[in-house]
Amino acid sequence: MHKPLVSIVVPIYNTAEYIDECVQSILSQSYTNTEIILINDGSTDGSGEICQKYVNLPHVRYVEQENQGLTKVREKGVILSRGEWVMFVDSDDVLLQDSIKRLVQLSGDDCDIVIGRHLNNKNTGLPDYYSWEEYLYRIYSITTSISTWGKLYRKQLVMNSPHAFEYNLIRAQDLLTNIAIAKTNRKNVQICKEPVYYYRQRLNSTVHTILFSFDYCYNLCNIADSIMGESLTYRKRLNGSISQRLYYYPIILKGNNYQGNNKHPFVKNIIRRMNEARMLRLSDRLVLAASDRRTVKICLLSSKIIRRLEKPSLIHRDIKRIIKR
Repeated sequence: MHKPLVSIVVPIYNTAEYIDECVQSILSQSYTNTEIILINDGSTDGSGEICQKYVNLPHVRYVEQENQGLTKVREKGVILSRGEWVMFVDSDDVLLQDSIKRLVQLSGDDCDIVIGRHLNNKNTGLPDYYSWEEYLYRIYSITTSISTWGKLYRKQLVMNSPHAFEYNLIRAQDLLTNIAIAKTNRKNVQICKEPVYYYRQRLNSTVHTILFSFDYCYNLCNIADSIMGESLTYRKRLNGSISQRLYYYPIILKGNNYQGNNKHPFVKNIIRRMNEARMLRLSDRLVLAASDRRTVKICLLSSKIIRRLEKPSLIHRDIKRIIKR
């Protein structure tokens, strides 16, 4: 059986507490035809000293540079990589046992992307694969994981994706990178149904310390639209863009202490697109119409109730969660 070389790119920035566990999880993989590329992006907490412990290993490379941001680190890792396939692993996360083996087993000439799931993702009933078109729609509409970690990419596909690392944003870089790669892809995307990745949620991570704003998401979603271009039918792009923006809107509200802004172009843009799609979605329209904190919170609660009336299966899911507690 052909065992292709897999390059594992690990961007590092001030995660000294977790690097050892991360690297050890890669070194202990049952699939051994790998190279590990550690890129220290200007850490100031001693992360570099920890990485020095691994530089003498034959399949580990270590690079230090001034801080350039996560997107540029990943781009550099791909350029430096020698493997047929590339993986990204955040330096505070962990690969689960046999992760690389499971992903590689699903790879082949008829596939350029293999996606896995993280340990806490309980999504079941997944198909064996997505068509390239369905995967592109799911990434664009954020109805599947938009993370770059937990996935196996053919290096040549990434190198052929011109916008994969063009936008060096501080949050949600993965959305833009994955849209660019999925847009270039023309093969079925294989799905590994076993968990392959442990995603650690830290209170001091970028996800928790840098909040989304209306302006930021307005810019982010417009960039996503520009990368997407006309790769799908207009109707799919319209529905996908609505789904994407509605995904970010509650996150904005939470970070903004539930202060809405129905006059902001981001909100107006969502409503305009919903009107064009003739989408009622009363639960969402209620929240979009509100601005003051008290009304927003009431509308969010009402939205949850309406969603459960529209989709009773959500009530069943809620009951299962309560029972597990």
